[in-house]
Amino acid sequence: MGESLYKVDMSILGLSAQEGDLYQYFLHHPGEAAARAEIGGMSRSAVHEAVERLCHLGLLEVAEGEEVFAIAPEAAIDRLTDLRLQQLHQELRGITQSRRLVGELRAAQGPGAFPAHGIERLRDPVAVRERVDRLTLLARREILSVQPYADQGHPALLRALRRGVRVRVVVASEALRQGPALSRIRSLAQHGAVVGVVDRLDEHMLVYDGRIAMVPEDAGEASHDVLVVQEGGVVKSVCALFDRIWDGARKPADLEHPVAPSAPTDGERQILTLMCQVSKDEIGARAMGVSVRTYRRRIADLLAVLDAGNRAQAALIARERGWI
Repeated sequence: MGESLYKVDMSILGLSAQEGDLYQYFLHHPGEAAARAEIGGMSRSAVHEAVERLCHLGLLEVAEGEEVFAIAPEAAIDRLTDLRLQQLHQELRGITQSRRLVGELRAAQGPGAFPAHGIERLRDPVAVRERVDRLTLLARREILSVQPYADQGHPALLRALRRGVRVRVVVASEALRQGPALSRIRSLAQHGAVVGVVDRLDEHMLVYDGRIAMVPEDAGEASHDVLVVQEGGVVKSVCALFDRIWDGARKPADLEHPVAPSAPTDGERQILTLMCQVSKDEIGARAMGVSVRTYRRRIADLLAVLDAGNRAQAALIARERGWI
């Protein structure tokens, strides 16, 4: 694709290096005709083709006098992000619907590659979080969750709800008296999850489409090793346990009442803007006039405020809240 002539690499959003350069060129030279654009190494025909595609994407606008104008960076990033997410969703949907790939991938891994009896043990908490996010992303129909404080995979569950996946969540009544947990539960309910509350909750489980379950190896100990179960009989038993818990849970109606998220402070907004715009922490720290260590600590604080697992999740959640 070649290297960009400008500092901002837009390839992650689906643009080629030349298309990214051309958008940034017209951002710096508004109203210039495409025929006069001077982009290193690009022929007139290549410029014309790139301008046509950028116009098709809605990033450039051509006036009657052939003057070219780039739309605002905020609008451009929003448009490209939406298009990229749509493409990724279509790719994932195609993969999950293609059952033929399963047999081919299993054959490629060879014997012994899959856990015995359809049960896999995860010992690393990071691996557990990653598996929760991945299974939530691939869920198509329903997710069942029993978690006392609804603290596992919350951002991924919100995205599943926006895709139309049904989510039923059982939490402990104590969670409704704790600020961070109550905020997570409210946001799930406001996005369409059905929430049940029980006074005492020792079980922990997640079930995806009635096919895959995640449960602690030791009952009632969510912090210990986690089992990923695909054996049909075991998953049915987990689903039956969920149904018994669900039948005994009460359904609080006030959780669905909208609660506006608090607005970011000036400092949070500044760190969020820098985190999204600069490519290196050193540059962001210099812009804020603080050390790299302080800059990274403030990013960590922001991730905690947004209940995000990483910077990409933080950017998505902030956008959903209207912070950026």
